[in-house]
Amino acid sequence: MTLRTSARRAAAILVLGFVLAACVNDATPVQSFDPSQPCAGADSQVMKGAYPDLEAGLPTSLAGVKATSLVSGRLCSANTLGTLYGRGIHETHFASAVWNYGGGSGIQLTVMSADGLTVANVLESYTSGAANAPKVHSLVTTNITVNGLAGMRADIENDDYAQDVVVWPGNAAGLLRVVITSNIHEADLKTALAAFQ
Repeated sequence: MTLRTSARRAAAILVLGFVLAACVNDATPVQSFDPSQPCAGADSQVMKGAYPDLEAGLPTSLAGVKATSLVSGRLCSANTLGTLYGRGIHETHFASAVWNYGGGSGIQLTVMSADGLTVANVLESYTSGAANAPKVHSLVTTNITVNGLAGMRADIENDDYAQDVVVWPGNAAGLLRVVITSNIHEADLKTALAAFQ
C-alpha cells in the first residue's frame, strides 16, 4: 500500500510494511463497503462504523482529548497484511482511533481481529516492514507487560521520528491491541496504554 503524502505527515506513526490502517487518519478519504460481502480483490477497505463492536473497544479520548478520527475496516491482501499473509492470515478486521498532534507527532490505538493472530506475528509484521525501510536506522524489540498481560514492544528510529509499536492480547482469542506512537513522550505512551483496557 502506498501512503499518501498527507498520511505520511500525519502518520509518521505508521511503520512501512504492515501499515495497519494506513488509511486511518482524518486526512485520508474513507470508502463505503459492505462488511458482509467478500473483499473482492481490494487491498483494504475502511469506513466509520464498519465493525462497531471493534470500534466500541477503543478509548475515544486520551487525557480528556477526543480522537481525531475513529474508523474500522479490513485488510485483505499481502500488500496490507505483510508477513501475516504468508502465515495464512488473509483477512484481518480492525478498528483504529488516531490522535494527530501535528508535525509528525501522534498516537494510534488499534484493535485487530482474525483467527491465528498472536502478539509475536503482529509485531513481526510491523518490524519486518520497518527493517526494510530505507530511513530506519534503529530497531529494538523487547518483551513487556501491559495491563497485566504479556506483550511486545518495538522502538524504531525512523529518519527524524522516534516511533513505538506496542502489541498485547485483547480479551478473546485472535483479538489484539496495538498502540503506535510517533514523537511523543514516554509518559504519553503510558497514558495511552493505561487507557486501552
